[in-house]
Amino acid sequence: MLLLVLRLVCPLFYSMIIGIAWSLWFKKKFSSSLAPAYMTHILFVLLSGLVLKKLSIGIYVGVVFATVFLVVYFFKHKLKPAATFWNIMLNEGGMVFTTFYLFCFILNFKKCFISWDEFSHWGMFLKESLRLDCLYCMSPLSFSHKDYVPAMTLFETIWCKLSFRYAESDVYRAIQAFMFSMLMPLSEYFGVNNLEDLKGIRNTKANKRFIKFTSIVIIFLIPLLFNTSNAFYFYHSIYCDIALGILLYWCVFEVYKNTIHNIYTDIILTIGISVLVLTKQTAMALIPLVIGLILFKFIGLSKWRGKGKPWFIIIPMTIVPSVLWIWFNTFVKNYMDGLDGRQSYGGMKLSSIKEVFTNPQHSTISYLKVLKNAYIDAIIHRDILIHGSYAVVIIFIVISFVIITQFVNDKDKKISIIIAGIWTGACSIYYALLMYFLYATAFSEYEVKKLASYERYMNTFVLAAIFLLLAVYYDSQIWKNHIRGLYFVLLFMVLDLSFLHVSAFDQMLPGNITRDIEKMRPYTNCASEIVNSTASDSGIYIIKRGDNGDFLFRQRYYCSPRRIGGGSIGPMVDEGDIFSKDISVAELVETLSDYDYIYFSDLDEAFQSKYSDAFEDPSKMVSGHLYKITCVDSKVRLE
Repeated sequence: MLLLVLRLVCPLFYSMIIGIAWSLWFKKKFSSSLAPAYMTHILFVLLSGLVLKKLSIGIYVGVVFATVFLVVYFFKHKLKPAATFWNIMLNEGGMVFTTFYLFCFILNFKKCFISWDEFSHWGMFLKESLRLDCLYCMSPLSFSHKDYVPAMTLFETIWCKLSFRYAESDVYRAIQAFMFSMLMPLSEYFGVNNLEDLKGIRNTKANKRFIKFTSIVIIFLIPLLFNTSNAFYFYHSIYCDIALGILLYWCVFEVYKNTIHNIYTDIILTIGISVLVLTKQTAMALIPLVIGLILFKFIGLSKWRGKGKPWFIIIPMTIVPSVLWIWFNTFVKNYMDGLDGRQSYGGMKLSSIKEVFTNPQHSTISYLKVLKNAYIDAIIHRDILIHGSYAVVIIFIVISFVIITQFVNDKDKKISIIIAGIWTGACSIYYALLMYFLYATAFSEYEVKKLASYERYMNTFVLAAIFLLLAVYYDSQIWKNHIRGLYFVLLFMVLDLSFLHVSAFDQMLPGNITRDIEKMRPYTNCASEIVNSTASDSGIYIIKRGDNGDFLFRQRYYCSPRRIGGGSIGPMVDEGDIFSKDISVAELVETLSDYDYIYFSDLDEAFQSKYSDAFEDPSKMVSGHLYKITCVDSKVRLE
């Protein structure tokens, strides 16, 4: 019971400590302080991993530093900790975050990983970071994308360390808390002092609370509007694409809401962009989106033009993230042997731009025409929200910005909204071209033909744009004069989700209701047998006919740090089978000489007919059995 209380309290206390420390240091509200505090700690832990090769040093030193700062600050300024804490809770967003934290704790109860990439690499990243207390690229194990940038995994590592365990439910809580910290500043527009001059509604405490409740519920519901293909789950996924979209939104809105340029904005944007580029391997290409909005504001707003030259702002925001990105990728190369585990972005070169865009008829990419036709069709017709393609959604967002300007009288704010609309339209084109280039240079023909993960990739930008639209709407204050419009937005979303996408609410249910553990039972039963029967440094070769990698990835995750190999061995299972490896008997025998155990999962007649000569006793080739490999000569002996 005590451990459960500690797991509930410690991550919350951690969030309050670093958020309040940032708030007092920079004299900002807690609601606007938590996100940059989280991000700064992520970068500090990264530096600890790069320089000292120990993540725990960065984790605990960061917490201790924030705690010591608070103690010194309270003594120096003769503040009462309890009074300061309650002021932050009641007036600066502390209560909003605590409510979300408790909600988050409950909805993730007994949740576990369900999606492919959570097993193939995201989960492995975190397990190895915790097991070795270092950056996961240093792991001796073989798993996908070991050279992937680590920002989200580092924050999840912090959270799990402070939860005193590794649990998949805690990993979900970590990434959700991080994402919500970037959305929490939106609650500032509905503070008590900002709800005094409402029109068309009685100015009572109950109405004010309901308005604030409405504004926060809208924030919670927006992620449910998205097509959940490719695991685009805000409440049940640790894929980085959603966090990347919200990070992009946060950076852009920090630029948008500051009508006068200031040093503090430069600092947090440099931190934010650094975390952005360390969240996804291709996010370096998103830096121009943030820089573009800064340039737009310098051009459009006289208050910004009077505050220096734009390149003095842009240079640190570009150089610092780039240095960290290059440093990490240089560090990774020391621990990567060959191409095993690398991201497949070798084709994304400047020279490829000409081949893809300016001279496609002479391209060496044989499937470029197929990609072009499929991609254009998807942009126009393929739904990425409940209903609405990428093109339709972007047009809707841009038109919405135009409509908002019609209700705003302040000249500078109107210009800022127009700039936001232009930015959304221009950057949506840039992002679409970027993803087209990515498909052309970094994906296989098999993946290109079906536009693998299309919804998830495109929704990264759309999510950022939708939250920017909501933030601009809240910031415009027009809802004060048209409060029913705010209620209409909530009503529309609830009805839309209830009738057209009610299954989206499943991701908000605790794992004991969605039966996550039962769904994973076929995988965990096998893993339990392997783990209970083998040493942690063993090598196990798993043969499962017809496996597309899903079963093998899950066993590699569940059985780590054991070395897992194998897959679908033998002739093609059907005409569309691209995963089976039809190796010879001699090749199988040679491969098994590197392993300590073999596990037969699902065998068929084709496998048994072809490979019976590989084993001294073919009668042991039985599905669901684990054997120790005791001798490998011309044949394999099993016990």
